[in-house]
Amino acid sequence: MISKLYKPTDRKIWRGRVDSDIDSKQFRWHQVVRIEDAFNLKDGSEKVLLGFPCDVGVSRNQGRVGAADGPDYFRESVGSLCWHGDEAGFVDVGNIYPDGNNLEEAQEELGKLVALLLQKKKTSCIIGGGHETAFGHYLGIASYLKKAEPRAKLGIINIDAHFDLRSYDEQPSSGTPFLQALDHAEKNNFLVEYFVYGINPQNNTKLLFETADRFGVKYLTNQEINSNSKRSIEELESFILDKTHIYLTICLDAFDVSIAPGVSAPAWQGIQLHNAQQVLDLIKKSGRMISMDICELNPKYDQNTITAKTAGMLVARFLSPD
Repeated sequence: MISKLYKPTDRKIWRGRVDSDIDSKQFRWHQVVRIEDAFNLKDGSEKVLLGFPCDVGVSRNQGRVGAADGPDYFRESVGSLCWHGDEAGFVDVGNIYPDGNNLEEAQEELGKLVALLLQKKKTSCIIGGGHETAFGHYLGIASYLKKAEPRAKLGIINIDAHFDLRSYDEQPSSGTPFLQALDHAEKNNFLVEYFVYGINPQNNTKLLFETADRFGVKYLTNQEINSNSKRSIEELESFILDKTHIYLTICLDAFDVSIAPGVSAPAWQGIQLHNAQQVLDLIKKSGRMISMDICELNPKYDQNTITAKTAGMLVARFLSPD
């Protein structure tokens, strides 16, 4: 059933430089992207982009709003990137929009569409939106795996300066998605473990560290990664070993502000792009990636599309051949 919150992408938003109309070796992203209706996709192992233009959760979490404009801003900013994949390109299936401030409904609809894409054998990269994107994304993955592979063990790897394990007793926000996911998994007898890569201790309260310990969350701090990136990758390798599937979620506020100024909560002493690319490559090499997302792209605070291009480099890694 088609969601009332769903809308396909306007083809006009993908534009950029043209070096040739006929030589595929000179094509750029805007020339190879295929605009499709998510609900009319045929089964097949394609990689797709889906947007979640929502920052209701950021507002609830007292962050800088603007990430709701992130998905279309991303499309506008990366169109001229040079394409190095095959001629088939990639698919853009549009956006799930919230109805006003109804975050919970939007997350549920996002989850339904994610589950549908997985049923159709697609590997998705969702462009947020705030990090509230992650709970909707998780709901779709969990729904699909519970039916298709009930013995699955999901690993969530979050590249982030924050745990996002805040209480949601009053209301969910961009600061609560992974506590919601862990609670959901426990209630539904679904095996999930959580690893955060890039934690900035000064951005996480003592209570959040205690919550992480209570749930057995594994994490590496920004200082640990910056001082010994090889060891940090080895720890991730160990985490991945006993998982059947990996969901990678990336919050752009994990990166140093020099390459990611346009986010809801800018970082200091953040990690570098190559750190995240190593993580992404590791997960792809494992053959266990089920889906990924990139969140908190806030065009209101970006500078010369730097943050969008940082996201673009990660999406390029996602789209490249395995």
